[in-house]
Amino acid sequence: MSAPTLRSLQRAFENGELKLHYQPKVCLLSGRIVGAEALVRWEGAEHGVLGPDEFLPLAVRSGMLHDITIGLLDQAVAACRTLRGRHAGLSISMNVAPDDLASQTISQRIGNLLEDGTLEADELEIEITEAAAMRNVERVRDDLERLRDLGIHVLMDDFGTGWSSIDRLSQLPFSSLKLDQGVVRRMGTSRQNLDTVRAAISMARELRMTSIAEGVESDGAYNFLIAAGCEQAQGYFIGKPMPLDCFIDFLRSPRDFAGSQIGRVHQSVFNLIHQRKSVIDAVVCARLGPGTSLPSVRNPGIADSVRESRVGLWYYGAGQALAARPVFRSIEGPYLQLHEAVQSCLRLVMDGVLDDSLDRAMSEMDVRTDRLIIQLHALERELARDMAMQSVPIPPQASY
Repeated sequence: MSAPTLRSLQRAFENGELKLHYQPKVCLLSGRIVGAEALVRWEGAEHGVLGPDEFLPLAVRSGMLHDITIGLLDQAVAACRTLRGRHAGLSISMNVAPDDLASQTISQRIGNLLEDGTLEADELEIEITEAAAMRNVERVRDDLERLRDLGIHVLMDDFGTGWSSIDRLSQLPFSSLKLDQGVVRRMGTSRQNLDTVRAAISMARELRMTSIAEGVESDGAYNFLIAAGCEQAQGYFIGKPMPLDCFIDFLRSPRDFAGSQIGRVHQSVFNLIHQRKSVIDAVVCARLGPGTSLPSVRNPGIADSVRESRVGLWYYGAGQALAARPVFRSIEGPYLQLHEAVQSCLRLVMDGVLDDSLDRAMSEMDVRTDRLIIQLHALERELARDMAMQSVPIPPQASY
């Protein structure tokens, strides 16, 4: 088969042969399908279905990519409207290029669609690859921030391909990190690769971003990501990219995807240990005296509101799906007591009270931390038993 030419690509664009296929994304906390990534395909009579790698480089060289992106955005929005009437609560994500972000074309068009009611903000997500974002931080920042202000979630795609620094990552308003499929697929080859994925998931949570794993192709990878606290996943194990009508059929068919919050519970234990260390550091700095430590260490910024604290964000958010469990409900009282003990320590530090009363307050904090960790471990064991009992197989995936 001959390579696509500019003329054939132009003709395909004019004839509507460039179409979006939709790859399902599953929430690993609940096992529910939460949306899909929209991926372009060239459906031509002469060559069948072509993937983007076979024709998008030509679109970039010829200057057609902008027009193609706008056309695909319209397709994605139409899909959002179709799904709204049948499967509310799903979101569609699509990738855009830095040039479209730098020109503010994307944010302006989405803003207009939101204003006239064609689109709801939670129905569409915008992705930009790690490499493209990091090479063009200054060019794309304004448009990404405008999308955020419009309520549109912005995802960093292909995270882990080697471009990011934490400093540069923090300069852009990403709501999610999508772990590169190559990184995810290598998890089974070595412990180091496994730990790389685990560290990326933890970093996303530290930055208050959603972690999404791409390239999930086996039950082993799927189950590890649940245990590691990853929040969403996509890949052939869940479903291949498919036309919209097939995706709608996919949503209708009964599928038993596993879901568990065991990874989030485990992370909560680390959050408590991290919280304690932050208080200890603040105490040490206060006792060393002014000018001997960083202001950000002396004041660790632990949230005053229990619901906004590290454990509270989970417990009063996604964790409420476990509210029917007695062991989960038993956590709230000790957690509230611990939060007050932590705040008491910090108040003493801020007031300059560094005598035995502070030591007693720290001892009380330690007792309550240990008590809560024991209860979180009990919940973790209960969820581990539940995962082992989930024996319903996921139906074989149809090929599209």
